[in-house]
Parts: sequence; structure tokens; C-alpha cells
Amino acid sequence: MAALAHALLGIPARCGLCRAIHPHLSSASRPSPISPISRASTRTTPTLANLTAPRSRLSAVNTVTVHSAPAPVTVEIPVTCYQLIGVPDQAEKDEVIKAVMDLKISQVKEGYTENAIKSRQDLLMDVRDKLIAEPEYAGNSIENIRPTSALQIPWAWFGAALWLLQEVGEVELVLDIGQAAIQHPEAKPYIHDILLSMAMAECATAVIGFEKNKVSQGFEAISRAQSLLRSKKSLEKTPLLSKIDRAKTMCECLIASELTGLKLEEALTMFLLGKDNEAAVVEKLRRVDGNKNQLIQSLCKQGDLKLALQLFPHEPNPSQQTCELLILSCIRQDSLPDGLDVHRHLVNGGWDQDPFLATKLIEMYSELDSIENAREVFNKTRKRTIYMWNALFRALTLAGHGTEVLNLYRQMNAIGVPSDRFTYTYVLKACVVSECSSLLLQKGKEIHGHILRHRYGAHVHVTTTLLDMYARFGCVSYASSVFDQMQNRNVVSWSAMIACYAKNARPYEALELFRKMILEAPDLFPNSVTMVSVLQACAALAALEQGKFIHGYILRRGLDSTLPVMSSLITMYARCGKLELAQQVFNKIKRKDVVSWNSLISSYGIHGYGKRAVQVFEDMIDHGVSPSYISFVSVLGACSHEGLVEEGKVIFQSMVREHGLYPSIEQYACMVDLLGRANRLDEAAKIIDDMRIEPGAQVWGALLGSCRIHGNVELAERASKRLFELEPRNAGNYVLLADIYAEAKMWDEVKRVKKLLEDRELQKVPGRSWIEVNRKIYSFDSVDEFNPQMEQLHALLGELSMEMKRRGYKPQTKVVLYDLDEEEKERIVLGHSEKLAVAFGLINTKHGEIIRISKNLRLCEDCHYVTKFISRFTNREILVRDVNRFHHFRDGVCSCGDYW
Repeated sequence: MAALAHALLGIPARCGLCRAIHPHLSSASRPSPISPISRASTRTTPTLANLTAPRSRLSAVNTVTVHSAPAPVTVEIPVTCYQLIGVPDQAEKDEVIKAVMDLKISQVKEGYTENAIKSRQDLLMDVRDKLIAEPEYAGNSIENIRPTSALQIPWAWFGAALWLLQEVGEVELVLDIGQAAIQHPEAKPYIHDILLSMAMAECATAVIGFEKNKVSQGFEAISRAQSLLRSKKSLEKTPLLSKIDRAKTMCECLIASELTGLKLEEALTMFLLGKDNEAAVVEKLRRVDGNKNQLIQSLCKQGDLKLALQLFPHEPNPSQQTCELLILSCIRQDSLPDGLDVHRHLVNGGWDQDPFLATKLIEMYSELDSIENAREVFNKTRKRTIYMWNALFRALTLAGHGTEVLNLYRQMNAIGVPSDRFTYTYVLKACVVSECSSLLLQKGKEIHGHILRHRYGAHVHVTTTLLDMYARFGCVSYASSVFDQMQNRNVVSWSAMIACYAKNARPYEALELFRKMILEAPDLFPNSVTMVSVLQACAALAALEQGKFIHGYILRRGLDSTLPVMSSLITMYARCGKLELAQQVFNKIKRKDVVSWNSLISSYGIHGYGKRAVQVFEDMIDHGVSPSYISFVSVLGACSHEGLVEEGKVIFQSMVREHGLYPSIEQYACMVDLLGRANRLDEAAKIIDDMRIEPGAQVWGALLGSCRIHGNVELAERASKRLFELEPRNAGNYVLLADIYAEAKMWDEVKRVKKLLEDRELQKVPGRSWIEVNRKIYSFDSVDEFNPQMEQLHALLGELSMEMKRRGYKPQTKVVLYDLDEEEKERIVLGHSEKLAVAFGLINTKHGEIIRISKNLRLCEDCHYVTKFISRFTNREILVRDVNRFHHFRDGVCSCGDYW
């Protein structure tokens, strides 16, 4: 065990006993500077029988005695100098003493004084003198030994003493003394060294156990050593622990493989000694006759892929399970080089044509982001099963190659390979991984027909994926039809349909469906995905009371530990106007990820607190969280809402300079919007001209929106021309251009754009507003006549309009693009959905209660002016969230400062 201890410490071995003690042996204990050691006059004198006879664990009381001393205390252990240093010849006596003295002198870097060093030298010289001068310490047999005293040493030396005992084979004594010592409060600063010594002693016990064929006792000793090292955090990353783990793994694998060419004690010792000796173990195992499959499999299961790969070429007949476990180990350890090594061995042995292993290889390359290698495996395999096709479909879909999947699917059908439920799942997902287009939607519909013809329409996983495909294309009616026809629904199906409504501007339907799920499927419990969609719906409707109810449900179901749910809660409270609650939720998250930070940044942004959003963004970076692309969208959007142009430009430039992120379409769109809102349209146009990527619809849309605010016809025509090409079916772009022409009184152009809308059978998205009263959500649009209070609402708005006109209000009818007389235009403007929602809130809420409204479009100028007036005239606080931001009306003033 002496050699083993040396190897673990990384120090050279010596003849007989240690030639040198490692200079950093006790560095972890970090003792404070000490004064000269007190020499107690009274010492405990254990008998030789006490030290050599078999014994049970000694208690702290009769094993370790702590003596009073100025600083630090000394400890007396029942060990003689003979036991501590052994009975070497005269030359080794001097060398041992010098080595221990050198060890203590090296501690001067830790802050020891010269006096403290001298006191140690005195004590050690005293030990040396005893060895040389006193005959009872010079004998070479137990009969000649007459120990007269125990050894008294400072606590700071305790670990070194245990290591020396370990050197001379006093394993049980190390465990006895160590176990007793750790119970003393004085030992706390030195626990690190004590535990390390005890762990080594347990390793020695394990070796002895294996030598005596007491395998279970050996493994128990190894487990105790692991427990000792894991009991203190500072030891969890020590090299000794990793070596013990690997040694134990090797021994377990040897037992499982039933190979007899290598003894357990030999394997344990050699693995504890380190890599050079591991190589010797591997070389010995290579030469062992017998089936190595079980050993390789055991090594894979224990996570020792490197050793398994070293043995793999020396197994002439690897089993399919062995190859599979090697492939899975490469995935678990995220190692493409090892995966390529396994693949190469399979090819060399001719096993790569096994369809099962080829399928596993494709899956491995997919997980390791090596799609080219996955294609190569597929192309070179002669006999392809449906499982291979599915594996490649999945790999290509995850890599975003949806069109390639659909082409291969067509080939598969042409050669007559029948699809299964996994095939349909992957090809449906392939329709939406690329940019959504009408062509891919048509492909999805064709696959839908294929599913029905082959009677997979009742399979819940297939139909749920089909539903999700339609939802991603925005085909809510198709998705709803698939959902209604499902015979069996699981929580994923319900969640997918709720998400479909929430993400396609149907939040009211999302909440209704969630309520239906709770009532009709009580055995199904909504999961975190469900709750994220429901919270998004509450946020879209500014349904604060519903949101609070959902928050309570989340707490009762224990879903508040899920980061996506907590991030959605932040967004929900912010979009319901409760920014302080959003901040509280954020503060309660223990481990905040980038999504949580993004939610808070966006929350301050939509409320117009751009400077606060920038501060949160900087705090995120200070906390070591790297910003994502969404982080920049959120903070740049916040700058746009408050007009922080220079701050936004600095943040935009930092993307590449400080974070290594190249701007995408979304970040460019934010910059165009920021500059455009600030009436710096020429700079916005230059940003577009200088883009390193092709400007998308978002960028041109941001420019067109800015032109609408500032009435720039020339740039609006340029932007709309590109938008009509990129989004020919988006009616909003036509309406915005018509608004700009109307503002410029270019009526012929207004008619031309309106004719384009009619010819292309496009309809403007109708304005809709929602308000929550007594936990019930009410929806309004400008042509809604079904509300039983509609007559009362119009009457109230009429009275308010007359009062405003008496105070100088003139309705802004320019938003009406129809050729009507002024009175009719005023009637239309007065019937806008947000005005109806405000009136409903005035009638149905208590005085002093905040009126909260959400709208699906941008708040028009007339509604903005009217709401300001109502807030002052009725002394009510009104919160309106439009598609861009929050408007907090109070006393006739809006929080946006008329900048939106």
C-alpha cells in the first residue's frame, strides 16, 4: 500500500518507506499561523497490546486527547514514534525526519512564522533523537520495542501523521484514529486531510479483502471510501475519487464478465495508480482468452466508453447488443469522434449492413449533429427497413430539412414500403420545419388523406401531430375539425389545441377549451405545456383575475418549479398591467435562465420603461447569462417604445462586437422600427440597404408602420411594393398604405389600393377588444350588436362624445377609408371596439376599479384621444394594451406620452 499511496499523491516511491513526503499534503487544511508548540508534561502511555491487539472502533474519548495551548491546540494520539516512522535503518531515519521537516517548512507560504517552524523542527528532532539515542526505539522486532509515550502533535500535523501510519501499514489504526478525530470540534479545519487519509485506508482494506477472496467486503470498503470523499464538498472533485470510481467500475465489470485472467485486487490497485497502470490492465485484458462482450457491455453501462473502445477491436465476434451499447454510449457522452471510431470498426467487421445497427448509427449521428454521416449510413445500407426510413426522417426533420424528408417519403411510397405511425408523425413535422408555404400546406393535406386511407385517423399520436401541423400553418378551422373528430384525446391533444387557439389570436377560445378540458377530462392533468398556453391566452386578453386563478392552480399542481411556466407568469402579469407582480414572480425564481430574463425585459418594454429594460438587460449579462437573439429583440423593442435611439444603437452594435451574434431579420426589424418611430427614416432606410441578409417582411413592415406614423409616402411606396411581393395575402399592408395615402389626401391612390384588396378578395382583420369583469371575459368588435347592453353602451358613448365636442374635440375620421359623409364616419369611429369595451367597463365596474382592456390591433389616434378624455372626465384609471404596447391612462394623460 505504500506504493499505492505514493501514486495517488503523485510523488516518487522510496526504498522501504517514503523517501519524500508530498509538499502539499496538508495544504487543504489551511491552518492559521501558530505560536511555539506547548509541551505537555503529562502524556498518555498506551501499551503495545492496546496498539497491536484486534480492536473495535475506538471512541474519541480514549483515542484522541486535545491539550490546551495558546494557539493552536495540540492533539495527543496513541501512536509512538516507532509506529509512526517504523524501524528503518539509520540512513532512512534521517531521511524520513528531514522529509517531514521539509513538509512543515514548506508551509511558510501559508503564513507560518519562523518561530512556529523552529518549534516543529524541535519536535521532529526530538523524535529523531529518540530513534538514535534511545535503544528501545532501535530494535528490529516487536520484542525489543518498549514505547514509553504517545506522540503529541499540533492539529495541523494530524493529516500527515495519518499518512505516515498509512505508509507503514497501520490501516486499522488510521481508521480508528480518524473516526475518533472527526468528532472533535477542534478537527473541523483539518477534516479534509483526515477524510482523505481514511479513504485511502479503506482502499487498502478493499485490496486486502479481494486478496482473501472476500469480494463483498472489498466492495463495501470501496463504497465507504467513496462515501467519505463525497461527504465533504471540497473532496468531490479530488482525483482520488474519480480513480476510486473507475477502479470500482472495473472490478464490477470483471465480475460481470466472469473473465479470470485478471485478479480483482490487481485491477483495483492498478486503476488506483493511474492512467499508465490502466494501460497495463487493458493490455492484460486484451490477452485474456474468452468472450469479452459482457465486459465491454458492463463498461458501457458503467460509463467507461474509452476503455470499452480499447477492448472492442479485440473481440472477434461482438454481439449486436455490444455494438448497440457502444453506439448509445457515444450519444450519452456526446462524442462524435468515438462514434466515428465505432462506425469504422463496424464497417471493417462487416456489421454495418445490419439494418438494426444501421438504424442506431443514424440515430447516433442525428443526436451528434452530423446529418451528413447519417445520410451516408442510409445510402450505403442495402437492406432498408421502415425503422431506417423513420430514423432518417427524424434526423432530417430535427435538422430542419423538411423538403428533403417529403421527397424521400415520396420515394418510399413509390417502392412500396408501408408507413407506420412514426412515419406519419415525422413527415407531418417535416411540413412545418421549413418556412411555411402554401405548397407545404398542400403536402400536409395530402399526408392527411394518406393517413385516413390507411386507417391511422384514430391513432392519438398521429392525429395530435396532424392538429399541430394545421395550427402552425394558422389553419385553426382544420385543426379544430381534427380535434373534434378525435375519438381518444390525451393531455398532449388538449394542450395542442389550446396552443393552437392561443398562438393564432384566439385567446378566448383557448380559455374556453381549457375550462372544457377540466370539466370533461377530470382524469387528465394539465402539464406545464398546457399552462404556458393558457397563461398566454390570459395575457392576450389582459384577464388578470383569470390569470390569478391559473396561478393558484399552478401552485396547487406544483408546476411553479418549471421555468417556462414561471416565465409565462411574468409575461401574463405584465400584460395584465401588474408589472410589480411580474417582478415578484421573477424574484422568486432561484435559477433564472435567459427566457426568464427576456420575459422581464419585454415586460418593462411594453409598459414603456425602456431605461429600466436596458438596466435589466445589463443585469442579466452581469449575472453571467449570455443574451439570446430574443434578448436583443426584447431590449431593442423596449428602446423603441421610449425612443432610446442612441442606447438602442449601442446595444445593436454589441451583438457582434461583444456577444458574437450576427443580427437576424428580427433584430434588423427592431432597429428599423426604433429609427422609424423617432422620425429618422433615412437612417432606417440605410439600415435596410446595408443589411448583410435579404430584408424580410418584418423589416419592410416596420418601415411601412413608421411611414404611417410620419406620413412619408415615398418610402411607404417602396416598402409596400416589397411587402406585396413577400406577403401578397396580408391585408394589413394594403390598409396601412391606404391610410398613408388618405393622410396625404391622395384619394385616387386610396381607391387603387382598395381595389387591389377587392380584386384579391382580401379583408382587413377586424378590430376586436376584450375586457374582464368579475372573472368573465367579454369580447367586442365594431359591428357587434349581440351584447344585451349594446344600446346602453352607444348611448353612453354618444353623451361622452357630445361633452368632448363641447370642449373642442374633433373626431379623427381619417381612419375611415370609405367614401361616406362626415357624420357617418363619426358614427363608425365612435363604434370602435375599444371604445365599446371602455363604456362597458364604466357601466359594469365599481368606481375606483381599474378598467383593463386588450386589443388585437394598434390603438388608433381617435381612440387614444377619447380614452384620455374619459380617464379625466370620469376620474377612472384605464389600462389598454394594443398589439404593440401598454397605454396607462390616468387624469387625461397616457403613459406613452403620445409616442406609440
